[in-house]
Amino acid sequence: MGENLRLHLGQHAIFFLVFFLVLAPLSFLILGSFSTARLPGDFSLDAMGLVNYLKVYSDPGTYELFTNTVIYVGGSASFGIIMAVSLAWLVERTNMPGKTLVYAGVPMTLAVPGMLQAMAWVLLLSPRIGFINQLLKDLFGPDAPVIDVYSLGGMVFIEGLRLVPTAFLMLVPLMRSMDPALEEAAAVSGARPVATLRKVTLRLLAPALVAVMIYQAMTALEVFEIPGILGLPAGIYVFSTKIYAIVRTATFMPVYGQANALAMVYLFIAVATTFLYTRMISRAERYAIITGKGYRPRLLDLGKWKIPALACALLFLFFAIVLPFLVFLYASFLPYLQAPSWNVLKVLTLKNYRLLAEYGEVGSALKNTVLMVATTATSTVVLSFLVSLVVIRSKFWGRKLLDQLAFMPHAIPGIVIGIAFFWLFLQLDFLPLYGTIWAISIGFTISFLAYGTRSMNAALLQIHKELEEAAYVSGAPPWRTMWRIFVPLMMPTLVGVWIWVVLHAVRIAGMPLMLYEGPDNQVLAILIWNMWDEGYIPAVAAIGTLLMIVLLLLTLAVRFLGFRRQTMQIGGT
Repeated sequence: MGENLRLHLGQHAIFFLVFFLVLAPLSFLILGSFSTARLPGDFSLDAMGLVNYLKVYSDPGTYELFTNTVIYVGGSASFGIIMAVSLAWLVERTNMPGKTLVYAGVPMTLAVPGMLQAMAWVLLLSPRIGFINQLLKDLFGPDAPVIDVYSLGGMVFIEGLRLVPTAFLMLVPLMRSMDPALEEAAAVSGARPVATLRKVTLRLLAPALVAVMIYQAMTALEVFEIPGILGLPAGIYVFSTKIYAIVRTATFMPVYGQANALAMVYLFIAVATTFLYTRMISRAERYAIITGKGYRPRLLDLGKWKIPALACALLFLFFAIVLPFLVFLYASFLPYLQAPSWNVLKVLTLKNYRLLAEYGEVGSALKNTVLMVATTATSTVVLSFLVSLVVIRSKFWGRKLLDQLAFMPHAIPGIVIGIAFFWLFLQLDFLPLYGTIWAISIGFTISFLAYGTRSMNAALLQIHKELEEAAYVSGAPPWRTMWRIFVPLMMPTLVGVWIWVVLHAVRIAGMPLMLYEGPDNQVLAILIWNMWDEGYIPAVAAIGTLLMIVLLLLTLAVRFLGFRRQTMQIGGT
């Protein structure tokens, strides 16, 4: 009886903790959008009204903001999905050589954070300092046309590159398991390969492609780093950068209420696209393209196009991961920024790396980052595990609502979660959280809860109830059953989620920029942002080079765990 009572109380505690951490920040975010007070936190009747909405949505700049956001999100998602479909098709449905290299290399592009990728392309294509533009001027004179990366086109190109690996990983299993009967029928009837791809393959994949497209658009919508690096200097705003500019770069007192009012539409769009995405996923079952009979997908013979196809795939890898890394590696050895030449070889130096060891803020940021990501990853794993236990393995009355609450943060962009927790922590003034790395950890934990619970749910469903029933019959309490049965069997998932959270927490700058206060609470993403803004480019390159190497190793670890999990599942069947 005592064990059941403690279990019941524990389930309620988990439910109300998630309920508070998800809905309380959003509640204050909504209330804050009606607050006309100059200082945040005043919710008196005299300080409430529709003034913020009237000012924001009567401003012509807001409609330009909508236009920029639509072009940026639609363009980058379209470019990313075209590249991903092409690479997945070449890897799974053709006889292109080097497929193993491409299959292993595309996910490795996740090791280059969007912020560092944007900075690398600035060093290449900035009108003033870009290496490629300087080369064009040397070759064709000072009046030679330059490629301006500070543009919507530059933002779309770089964000599109960043979106490819996730879409690729989503599409590869679909391409691999598609029944080739219809494609073979089209080939027998005399249809050309391109016509078969367009009229058969892509139409069969249409529901999945739309779902992936919506997911990619959601991802692009919430990204802050690339629009921040490329758009802010040129005065090109999208939703995320405009909210940041209102709160963080205002000349006078920030108009917090207007930032909240703008975030409301941002939040509405994100929730609407998430709802549309879930609907598409549920309807995709009607278009089943996998049958129960054994088959091997038909590989298209590319003939003379084998080498050009491989060259295009390798060109993507070069643009997405090799070139940014080489640019940062080169810049990290420069005493000051200058274009590549033979004379530069004489002045290469290690002083930027020595500076990192001597510069106090780097050590503080590194310590804060390690503490923040370790806390975030551990708390995400623990909370996700406990939530999934309640959702999958209990008869708790609120388990379905708890599952929906855990998924809800996936629909909320990081910059919006940041400003929501900003309001919450100001209200909880008895807890000294605002401006600390603990505030960032809490915000990240809620942001990553959707991914964590989905991974845990899938792993728990694979564990038969007979194991825990045997433990209960033998007298083991619930906590011992959890520790001795669930944890060992789910260890690959637990470790995989932990590394995934570390990989993402260390590379995201939007939320930390909204929640940090002062140099003592900087993490690496904020330090890199601030140093870049202040012009310490070679030092940023040194930090970025080391960070990319670490993230590459973490990405390899995630891939290893994924392959190991697949092997374990195949061996157990």
